[in-house]
Amino acid sequence: MVKSEAEVALEIYQSVEQSDDKQKKLKSSTFWSRFGVRARQKKVVERIEHLLSEQRLKVAVKSGKPFGEESDDDWIVLTLTLPPKGSILPSSLVIPTDLPHIDWFQEMKTRQFESEREVETYFILPILEKLGYDYNDTAIGYPVEMFKGVQRTKTEADFVLFNGPGREKNDVLLIIEAKNNDKGITVDHIGQAKSYAHELLPACYVITNGQQIKIFQFNGMLVPDEMVMDFNRSMLLDVWAELYGYVSKEAVIKRKSWMKDITKEIGSRT
Repeated sequence: MVKSEAEVALEIYQSVEQSDDKQKKLKSSTFWSRFGVRARQKKVVERIEHLLSEQRLKVAVKSGKPFGEESDDDWIVLTLTLPPKGSILPSSLVIPTDLPHIDWFQEMKTRQFESEREVETYFILPILEKLGYDYNDTAIGYPVEMFKGVQRTKTEADFVLFNGPGREKNDVLLIIEAKNNDKGITVDHIGQAKSYAHELLPACYVITNGQQIKIFQFNGMLVPDEMVMDFNRSMLLDVWAELYGYVSKEAVIKRKSWMKDITKEIGSRT
């Protein structure tokens, strides 16, 4: 399947973000090939540069030539830029008062999942219960309307967690996308969860296949979302306090409240 330019930009961002120095170099020919660009027309170059800037990536050419006018054997340098101090919405890290029993962690560590449905039933739902969510908070297969191109389409998010029985956008706390255990988490899966987040405005969103768990803070489209956790199920006991601090019901309620306050403040300035 041919990837969109936005998906390629996200892949490049993830590669740069995971590097030690937050920088990557690509040969110009390789860079443009990844985007499927043959003719570097001005509008195409500007569009690619804009997509990368949305991912906080600064683009430079090693030779000093203008971006898009470099030779094929020149180097494109991509650097992750940090937003201004105080502009990223902070996590509301909450410390758990106690831990689930050690036997529960061992069960979660060794259980085998044979389908996406088993991941949902035997992995996600038990964890949500331990994180403070209850029946009234949980919507499974929640309908989401969104644009695909210029057309409005209907789809479903695997899990949407609300603050109680209300189903208004203001009550959305967390989105979780579940994938089959025999498939790795791909940029398409992340993009899918991110697109739901842009519609529903949660505090965080999670993608898991029952083995790997990736957690992103949704930054209200003020700055790009940030992956704050990426761990294997075998590490669940070790990372539990951090996991609780990011996506427990208590934590995301606090962060959602912060998001409302900061967006109001920014809106009042514009």
